[in-house]
Amino acid sequence: MKSISSYTAFSRLILILRALSVNNEKTKITLRPDKSVITESHHIWPTLTDEEWVKVEVSLKDLILADYGKKNNVNVASLTSSEIRDIILGMEISAPSLQRQQIAEIEKQGRDSSQLTAVTTKTQNIHGDEMIVTTTSNYETQAFASKTDWRVRAISSTNLHLRTNHIYVSTDDINENAFTYVMPKNILKRFICSADLRTQIAGYMYGVSPSDNSQVKEIRAIVVVPQWGTHQQVHLPHMLPNHEYLNDYEPLGWIHTQPNELPSLSPIDVTMHSRIMADNPESWDGDRAIILTVSFTPGSCSLTAYKLTESGYEWGKTNKDLGANPAGYVASFYEKVQLLLSDRFLGFFMVPDGDGIWNYNFMGAKHRVDMKYQLTIDIPKVRFFY
Repeated sequence: MKSISSYTAFSRLILILRALSVNNEKTKITLRPDKSVITESHHIWPTLTDEEWVKVEVSLKDLILADYGKKNNVNVASLTSSEIRDIILGMEISAPSLQRQQIAEIEKQGRDSSQLTAVTTKTQNIHGDEMIVTTTSNYETQAFASKTDWRVRAISSTNLHLRTNHIYVSTDDINENAFTYVMPKNILKRFICSADLRTQIAGYMYGVSPSDNSQVKEIRAIVVVPQWGTHQQVHLPHMLPNHEYLNDYEPLGWIHTQPNELPSLSPIDVTMHSRIMADNPESWDGDRAIILTVSFTPGSCSLTAYKLTESGYEWGKTNKDLGANPAGYVASFYEKVQLLLSDRFLGFFMVPDGDGIWNYNFMGAKHRVDMKYQLTIDIPKVRFFY
């Protein structure tokens, strides 16, 4: 047997022990996939060639990372190399939500030690959204001071194009019997660059099926209509896009961004999708129309495509509770469908005609659910959200 360095032996031992603690059975199968693999009496791991060890070590690493991602609800693809090394070595790496909670507790202790009195004021804006402002000094109590992170968001928004270099598509628990959707990269990247890290934006998707495969839906257009959003949902007019350029395409659902990746489809999305289908039964087909979410994960974007089930459609069109945890909401209301990215064909945008204004976040009073609009081919102009 070829000798190896002490560093390689130590690293391999740590990897094997960590994998055994995560999943004992799968680790044993990975180390010894068949009876021809032997372990000598004075060795603690089987006798394999260098090429075989490379494959085994990669499999063990994937096993450890998959277990960490499942337990902490973390996208493994977005982990840094140092975090991957720490996880494999067995260090306790807190989930992002737990880290934020610990940071908040430390900040709270700091405020308590400084003997400042915090005053929390709860108000509502013109859209009815609840706003909570905490002040810690007499000056802030007399003169309004915003605690929003708009500066960080403004700087981060200018770097959204860098996230388009790292786009990941969820492939877990996909319904293989449903349609397969193909998204052109050119309009997806532009859609991401027009977004904001916290405020959601949305657009309707239109496409066609290739002549040789009716089970594939190629998304050819994203129609960005007048809208205003929050971190939880986006508000769109009742009027669906209508233009002669869209007559040859079929509606394939809608796409929207969200500030973080969720483990399941949001109940708000189910309700909104169901109501659009109920209001437009002649054009929106439940088997073709999907919900495509674009989640902003650290340094990247994560895409997931969902289709509602019959029970999800029935629940959504009658649901009145738009909170985070409405009664009766279950995971069987939706199923994931196959999504592919392609640069073999290009898509196009349609935006409101005239001045091209589609983002009404600073003009919420002008936005109405019954508003009418005309469309034209153009790219969505980037507007500030803050």
